[in-house]
Amino acid sequence: MTLPIWNLNQFYESIEDNQINKDFKNLSTKSKNFQKKYRGKLNTLDSNSLINSLKEYEKIEEIIQKLQSFAYLNYCTDQLVDKIKKFYQEVEEKVSNIEKNLIFYGIELNKLSTKKLGTFKNSKYVNWIQNHRKFKKFQKSEENEKLLMEKSITSTSAWIKFFDQSMTRLKFKFNGKYLTETEILNLLSSSDGKIRKKAAEIFGETLKENIFNFSFVMNIISKDLDIDKNIRGFEFSESSRHLSNQIEKSDVDSLVQTATNNYSEISHRYYKYKAKFFGNKKLNYWDRNAPYPNQREVKISWNEAKDIVVNAYSEFDKRFGRIANLFFENSWIHAQVKKGKTSGAFSHPTVPNCHPCILLNYQGKIRDVMTLAHEIGHGIHQYLANKNGILLANTPLTLAETASVFGEMLTFKSLLKKSKNKDQKISLLRSKIEDMLNTVFRQVAFFKFERGVHSQRSKGELSEEEICKIWMDTQKESLGTAIKFSDNYKYFWAYIPHFIHSPFYVYAYAFGDCLVNSLYKKYEDGESNFIEKYYKLLEAGGSVHYQNHLSEFQLNAKRQDFWQLGMNLIKNLMDDLEKLS
Repeated sequence: MTLPIWNLNQFYESIEDNQINKDFKNLSTKSKNFQKKYRGKLNTLDSNSLINSLKEYEKIEEIIQKLQSFAYLNYCTDQLVDKIKKFYQEVEEKVSNIEKNLIFYGIELNKLSTKKLGTFKNSKYVNWIQNHRKFKKFQKSEENEKLLMEKSITSTSAWIKFFDQSMTRLKFKFNGKYLTETEILNLLSSSDGKIRKKAAEIFGETLKENIFNFSFVMNIISKDLDIDKNIRGFEFSESSRHLSNQIEKSDVDSLVQTATNNYSEISHRYYKYKAKFFGNKKLNYWDRNAPYPNQREVKISWNEAKDIVVNAYSEFDKRFGRIANLFFENSWIHAQVKKGKTSGAFSHPTVPNCHPCILLNYQGKIRDVMTLAHEIGHGIHQYLANKNGILLANTPLTLAETASVFGEMLTFKSLLKKSKNKDQKISLLRSKIEDMLNTVFRQVAFFKFERGVHSQRSKGELSEEEICKIWMDTQKESLGTAIKFSDNYKYFWAYIPHFIHSPFYVYAYAFGDCLVNSLYKKYEDGESNFIEKYYKLLEAGGSVHYQNHLSEFQLNAKRQDFWQLGMNLIKNLMDDLEKLS
């Protein structure tokens, strides 16, 4: 199966492209001139000049993020190539030096009076200004902000890179061959139980052999977050994440509590159901996402996957199908599995004057098709939001997973509708429920693990065993008594990149899934003008607060029953599955 790799020529021809050095020289000049022109003068500017200053700032940021995107996209597919690693590091260091010239701007904007900032109320930037204003009391002086930015290269950023390099370099010896992380994890969904067991044992044993490094990194990342919390005056280590995501901690607490309250009725219930088909009272953890016994493993070609996903989006609305098709036609997807490539999947928004880029590790399973549908949803969202410009294109976490999870649901419903017999329907329902369990309950358990680690780390360094205990406590709580763990499972926290790259991000998935479940119910119930309202939601990017969007659909995340609506949809699928089975 020939799989696509992306074409990054819209950014630069290669990492040796002379335009890269020209752009850096241009950026250096522009950032210094910007500082000279506006530093200490924002309060004296008339309305037009103040708005123009933000437009200038936005243009500079777009060039910066274009360079960073290009470096990152090259790096994540070739992490073992020295010249690409070097290029990635050089870009990060050069960007840091340029950003130092711009730090004053955000600080001085927040020093302006409310009356002066009223200049922006009729501009497209009003929501950006309002969100930026929320950081005012947590900002430090310009000199301290510069220092924090410079130190990040040798603190958080360095340890993230060390984690990535460590994971990429791990070798999992299986039947005489050395496999990548992606390849060994793929074996956990093999139809052969012996292969799953052996793969799980090898994966856990390899993590155990390297657990000192991963525990060390986790301790440092957590301490760094704690230091930042104390310097800026946040109440909790997770507070900065919530502020960036434009959400109240109380809303997140409500989501987490609702999911926890549903562990027994949904998560535990499903794994008890699945264990019966494996002939045991308990399901081995390596069988959690395994194909059911006697289930025929269907290999889905890349072209078939493309048709399934594009058709599902087109059936919803032809505009969505056309945008989805752009990713395939223009080589905006990297789907090959290769050594040195990061595991998992993502859609990177890049910058408005280029295009989003999707990374997958496609291996022909139905789960890979759903992952493709998920990432295409992100890509469509990013593509539509680009018209807002770099400052407003990026969607806050509250809506970041909306289009992706909605796209998964469209694809699932399309496949279910076209399924020809009861066995196909059962298979699809099982797969969808497992995906939703992984999206909602697994991610909530991850979030509770992070809360436990960061809370305890603030009191002192954590041992490997202490981190592992928090992991096992939160996993057992979410998965229930029907799952049987071996000793090496306690090290599985170590490979989750979100814990290192973006602490506390994981609740985004649960938030998005439950929100989409409520949205999809509105769509199925024939909500008036649903598709146009949904299209506008995606187009808006970060220019409109998520609560305003939800009010268009008569939804309110602050209502106690909002999250339960999402949980009920999963319960209903469980009911359907048990009736068919």
